[in-house]
Amino acid sequence: MSVSHLPLQLQTVYTFSPLTSTVAGNIRFVGNAVPGAADDAAHGKSPSRPWSTLDYAVTSAGAGATIYLLPSHAENIASATALNLDVAGQKVIGAGYGLQKPTITLTTHVGATVNISAASVWLENVKVVGNFLNIAAAITVAATANGLTLKDVETRDTSAVLGALIQISIAAGTTDVTIDGYRHYAFAGGLTAAATNVILAAGASDRFSLTNARINAHTSAAPVALSAAASKNIYINEVDLLNTETGAGLGIAAHNSTTGFVDNVVTVNLKDTVKGVTGTGLSIGPNVRYSNAVGAYAGLYSYAADS
Repeated sequence: MSVSHLPLQLQTVYTFSPLTSTVAGNIRFVGNAVPGAADDAAHGKSPSRPWSTLDYAVTSAGAGATIYLLPSHAENIASATALNLDVAGQKVIGAGYGLQKPTITLTTHVGATVNISAASVWLENVKVVGNFLNIAAAITVAATANGLTLKDVETRDTSAVLGALIQISIAAGTTDVTIDGYRHYAFAGGLTAAATNVILAAGASDRFSLTNARINAHTSAAPVALSAAASKNIYINEVDLLNTETGAGLGIAAHNSTTGFVDNVVTVNLKDTVKGVTGTGLSIGPNVRYSNAVGAYAGLYSYAADS
């Protein structure tokens, strides 16, 4: 990996490989796989001398900073307060891919979570793993986190007893949340104490966007649950959803007074007679399809029932 920089007034422009992106602003690095990484004033400004924890970086880097998580960075979060993305405008970007994707593991505490409470935070290319019994939520989005972007974020469970009941929990009233390129992999057969949702909006979530997502779920309620209150102008596109829990067999559920656009959605393995997308106020495009519980029929959204 290499970093080149040029002074630009009071800012610094970095070109960072393998991301090959140019960023203006305060740039900092976190990577506990790098020998000598430490959380102090002498570290963080170079990938060869990075900080060792993300929470320290968030606190130290300043508003609007970009924080790179270096390849193979891995840290455990063991409480509800150990990690909080609480500085406005920060970007946290994972630089690794494949087995080197930066990983945050939730452990030891049912409340362990990735908290996001500041506005306009960007979290990209990070894997979040639930590794404790019945974790409440892997990622917790506060009502103050308006303008959040989750880009190419992955969540997964560890076993049938170690995982999160909700992967992304969004507080009521949070606006302009964008989830793009999301991946979720439930443990095969689901959790012993069944997960409830993959994405849950606890109330209105105006201008919520979910795109380019692949969700492998095993949830007792809707994997994507947006039905608690009416939202304005939501957007759902290019989503493949498999729910292996067929007792309820739900898919994407929106409030009937929610407005917005949905297209290019495939939901698979649903219970008979259950549509893949619900919400009578939505505008549905021509490419929203779903199958029944045994995969014997694929229907369009306009069908009254799938069997």
